[in-house]
Amino acid sequence: MERSQRWPKAGPAAVVFGALLVASALVVVQADEVASVGVSTGIFTEEQAAAGAEAFATHCAVCHGAGLEGDFGPTLAPLDRFQFSDAPLSRLFDLMRTEMPFSDPGSLEADTYLSILTFILSENGYPSGEEPLSDADEAIARYVLDAPPAE
Repeated sequence: MERSQRWPKAGPAAVVFGALLVASALVVVQADEVASVGVSTGIFTEEQAAAGAEAFATHCAVCHGAGLEGDFGPTLAPLDRFQFSDAPLSRLFDLMRTEMPFSDPGSLEADTYLSILTFILSENGYPSGEEPLSDADEAIARYVLDAPPAE
């Protein structure tokens, strides 16, 4: 007695391909859920940005210019929209804390990097909000660099 088969037997390659397809779909969904809140919603406080202005003057202005206009380092206001448009905020933060300052990468405290980040955001037209931005990786990963609100 032969059983009729509705589906052909799947070989090992088909099973692996199917598993990879499902896994990649889950990663895409998780990535969208992680970086889903726009920076334009006000994710840092004015106090953080003010502290960042002081830290920027001390640690960053020599390369990026006092007005973030760029010099030895790239312009930070406006941010490079090609590199950072709709990118997770963590991309910019990770770049800062692993590559800056140029003379001594990774040498600043986490709070200093965070305050400098909020200053850069502020100078790019992003509004402050009620709650301070946290330097926790999962907190930074929630935000996406959307377009700043029109002035």
